[in-house]
Amino acid sequence: MSGESLVAILILLPVATAAASLVIKDERLRRSLIILPSGALIAASALLLAQVLQNGPLTFTPSGYWDTLILIIELAVLVYFVYVGVARKHLLVLGLGAAQLLLFGLFKFAWLPSGYKVQPAFHVDLLAVVMCLVISVVGSLIVMYALNYMHNHEHHLKLGATRQHIFFFFLVGFLGAMNGVVFANSLLWLFLFWELTTLCCYHLIRHDLTGEAEQSALRALWMNLVGGLALVTGMSLAYQASGTLSLLDLTGFGTVAPVMLLPLALFCFAGFTKAAQVPFQSWLLGAMVAPTPVSALLHSSTMVKAGVYLVLRLAPGYEGTYLSAGIAVFGAFVFMITSILAISQNVSKRVLAYSTISSLGLIICCAGINTGLAIAAAIALIIYHAVVKGVLFLAVGIMEQSIHSRDIEDMEGLVTRLPAVAGMAIMGMVVMLFVPFGVLFAKWAGIQAAATAPTGWFSLVVTFLVIGSAAGVVFWCRWIGRLMSHVATREGDPQTAPAEAEPRGSLSYLVVAALLAGGVILSVLAAPLVSYLINPAGAAMGYSPALDTAGGHLKTAFGFFTPWVLFIVIGAALLLPALLVRVQAEDIRPVYLCGEHQAVAERPVFVSLGDQAVPIETGGFYWGRVFGERSLNAWVNGAGIVLLAALFVGVIV
Repeated sequence: MSGESLVAILILLPVATAAASLVIKDERLRRSLIILPSGALIAASALLLAQVLQNGPLTFTPSGYWDTLILIIELAVLVYFVYVGVARKHLLVLGLGAAQLLLFGLFKFAWLPSGYKVQPAFHVDLLAVVMCLVISVVGSLIVMYALNYMHNHEHHLKLGATRQHIFFFFLVGFLGAMNGVVFANSLLWLFLFWELTTLCCYHLIRHDLTGEAEQSALRALWMNLVGGLALVTGMSLAYQASGTLSLLDLTGFGTVAPVMLLPLALFCFAGFTKAAQVPFQSWLLGAMVAPTPVSALLHSSTMVKAGVYLVLRLAPGYEGTYLSAGIAVFGAFVFMITSILAISQNVSKRVLAYSTISSLGLIICCAGINTGLAIAAAIALIIYHAVVKGVLFLAVGIMEQSIHSRDIEDMEGLVTRLPAVAGMAIMGMVVMLFVPFGVLFAKWAGIQAAATAPTGWFSLVVTFLVIGSAAGVVFWCRWIGRLMSHVATREGDPQTAPAEAEPRGSLSYLVVAALLAGGVILSVLAAPLVSYLINPAGAAMGYSPALDTAGGHLKTAFGFFTPWVLFIVIGAALLLPALLVRVQAEDIRPVYLCGEHQAVAERPVFVSLGDQAVPIETGGFYWGRVFGERSLNAWVNGAGIVLLAALFVGVIV
C-alpha cells in the first residue's frame, strides 16, 4: 500500500467511521463498527512508520478540488463558532469567532493570489509519524475503552435516550482531524484541522449537557479561539514576510530571518493555548467535567499534544534566537508552577489535569532549549506521557464508576477492594515517577539539556525544572499512599466501603492493561526506541543526535542512563523477597492510634482515654493555604501573562 493511501486512511477512515456512528443507533452494531476501524488505524500507522523508516519523508499534494472542499469546511466551521456565540449569548465566543472569520476571509480572498497552492500540502516525516502513532494507537485504544465506559456512564445518569451516537461521532472523528494536523505542511490545511479539533473539543466537553459542562465547554471554546486567531494572524504575517505558507519553507532551512520571528511567535502562542499553558490552564481543568474517555483522549494523550507538536515542529526556525530562550523559560515556569498547584488537589482528575499541563510545559521548555538532546527529550516525553497518562485517566474512570467519587480520599485502600485497577493505577504512577522508566529518562535528558545549554538564562530554567520535579514526587507519592493504605477495625480486617464488583475481563480493563504494558515495554526498550525512532526523528529536523545507545545504554557527553541494568536490579529486588519471604496474617498489625480498636463493621472506631469510643478519621494533607488555587492563581496567571508579553516584546524589538 502506498504512503499516500495510508495517509488517506489515517485521516478519512475515522471521519467515515464517525459519520456511520452518528447514523447507527444500535449499540452492539456500533461496537463492531468502531472496533474494526480502530484496529485498521493501528495497523495503518505501523505500516506508515515502516515506509517512512525505509524510504524517508513522504510528501504529496491532493488534487485541486480538495482545496475547494477544505475552504468550504473551514468557512462553515468558523460560521458555526459565530453561531454558538449568538445562540449561547457568549460575547467572547461571538467576538473571537467573528474576528477569526473576518481575518481569514480577508486573507484568503483579498491577500492571497487566486489559485495559490502550497506544494507539498502534506509532509510526513518521523516526527509526524511519532505523533500519528500516539493518535492512532493510544487514541484508538481509548475509543475502545469508551464503548464500555459510556454504556455505564449513561446507566448511572439514568438517561431516557442514548446520546452515544453523538459522542462517538465527535470522539472518533477527532482522530482524523488530529492526524491531519500532524501531516499538514500547508498552513491552510493545518488551520482547517486545528479548528476541527476545537470543534470536537467543544462538543465533547458539553456532552452531558449540564450547566457546568456547558460553561466549561464555552470556556474551552473561547480560549482555543484565541489560539486560532493567533494562528490565522501568524499565517497572514508569514505570507506577507516570506511569500509562503509552507512549514517546510518556514523552518526547513534553519533559523528564519528576524522579520519571521513574530509569525513564529504567534504560531507558538496558538500552541500554548491548545496545550492549556498558563494563563489558559482553566479550560483544561474545566474540561475534566467531561466523561473520562474525553479527558484521556483530547485533554491528555492527543489534542493538547497538537499544541506542543506545533511548537516543536517550528523549533528549527527559531533556534538560537530570543524567542527560543523565552519559550524555554516560559515552559519551565509552567512545569514548575502547575506541579506545585497539583499538590493542593484532592480530586483525582484535577491532579491528572495539572500534571498534564506540567508535562506539556516541560516539552515546550525542551523545544525552547533547542539542542539535539532537548529535542530528543521532548519527543520521548510525547511518547511516554501519552501512554502512561492514558493509563491513569482510564484507571480513574473505572474507579469513579465503581466508588462513585473522584476524590483521592475516597480511594483509600482501593488496592484491597479493587486490586486490579488500583494496581494498574499504582504501576502507572510508578512509571511516571521512578527510575528506570521512560518518563524519568526523558526528564533527565531535558534537565541535562538545560544544564549544559550555553546561555545564562538556562540556570533559571534548571531551577524551575528541579523544583517542578520535586513537587511531582509529592503528589504522585501521596496518591499512591492513599491507594495502598487502610485502617483496620480489628487485626487483619481492612476498612471496607461500597465498591462495585471488579469485572476484570472487560474491554476497559484490557485497554488499561495494554497501555500499561506498552509503557513498561517501551521503558525497557528505551535504547532501541531512541536509536531507531527518536534520534532519526531529531536528525530529520536538522539536529545532531545527542544520545549514544551503544551497549543498550543511553549516553550523552555529560552522563548516562542504563535502563536494562536498572530493570534487572529492580526486578531482583522485588522478586527475591517475594520468593523468599512469606507474610502471615498474624504478622499484620493495624496502625496504632493511641487506643484500643473496636470491631465495629460500619465504621472503624477505637477506645481512647476514659473508655470513650472515637471514630477513626484519616486523610491526606494538601497544603491548600500555601499551594492552593486561591492562594496562587492570581499571581500565577499574572506571571504567565508577563512572560508571554516579554516574549513578544523581545521578538518585536
